[in-house]
Amino acid sequence: MKKVLMTILASVFALSALVANGTADKKGEAVDTTGGWPKKAINIVVPFAAGGNSDVNARTIAKYLTKELKQPVVITNVAGSGGTIGAAQVKNAAPDGYTVLVHQISMHMAQVSGMVDFGYMDFEPVCVFSRASDEVLIVNTEQHPDWNTYEDVVNATKKEPGKYKLTANTGASTQWIGIAVQAAGAQFNVVSSGGSGERLQLILGNHVDVTELNFSQIVDYVKERKIKILANVSAERSSTLRDVPTLKELGVDCGYSYDNTFFMPKGTDQAIVNKFAEACEKIITSNADYKVEMLKLYQEPNYKNPSDTKALYQSQYEDLMKIQDQIKKK
Repeated sequence: MKKVLMTILASVFALSALVANGTADKKGEAVDTTGGWPKKAINIVVPFAAGGNSDVNARTIAKYLTKELKQPVVITNVAGSGGTIGAAQVKNAAPDGYTVLVHQISMHMAQVSGMVDFGYMDFEPVCVFSRASDEVLIVNTEQHPDWNTYEDVVNATKKEPGKYKLTANTGASTQWIGIAVQAAGAQFNVVSSGGSGERLQLILGNHVDVTELNFSQIVDYVKERKIKILANVSAERSSTLRDVPTLKELGVDCGYSYDNTFFMPKGTDQAIVNKFAEACEKIITSNADYKVEMLKLYQEPNYKNPSDTKALYQSQYEDLMKIQDQIKKK
């Protein structure tokens, strides 16, 4: 009787392990349940123009994913409407693991503002694969040599309301900045813009007065004194920009980070989602060459698994829904 009981218990434990860890072969070794995925090239859709934060981060990890997954991982830029055109394209793609979206907090802004009727819950969150360098508010030094602080700029807008242009990518996170600075007393002419690659050209060409860009994009121009930083858009001061105040410190109710994230179409096999996420995790946590590239972008390697990524996006969405009325007023 004792031997029978021990046999039953052993079977229960083995079954429990199988359920917990996935399919196993007769030898107890893990078996790939993805059907051999990937068998062809994987297309990563960046819903912003080339050269911006999302694009650079996606291209950086894509070359390592090509080696890790043993299939080409290519980037396609589908820019427009604050990232919603590319996002919609991926949402409607076949859920087979061969079409992947890169997005961040801008996804929430588009939904909360009513620009689109879909959001993160209409995709399979794969993983956060990077956190962009600090987003900063900047001016062109040549265009405005007397603007040295954020307060200088705000005072100028109050003296001549509507004269000075601030960019805001409608339906994206920069729209939040535009709303917040106006609510705090600035009187800009808030103009619609494209992604960060396009905003860089706008500020360099003196087509706008103030814009928002990642520090990694403008660091060389800062060193050359062509661009001046007014404030940090991140929720708190960073070690990279210790002397730059945050917008929150300056009385503006706005602060966030860009957590670049991979998504797959809803209904994609979880085994495929996990395999892609695990490949990213291996690169981010173990690849020394990748880490060097991140440091050059003034970024620390950053990774969140599928469940933690979903929790992050749920939290961000709930926070923005609290100010939905303000966002819709624009």
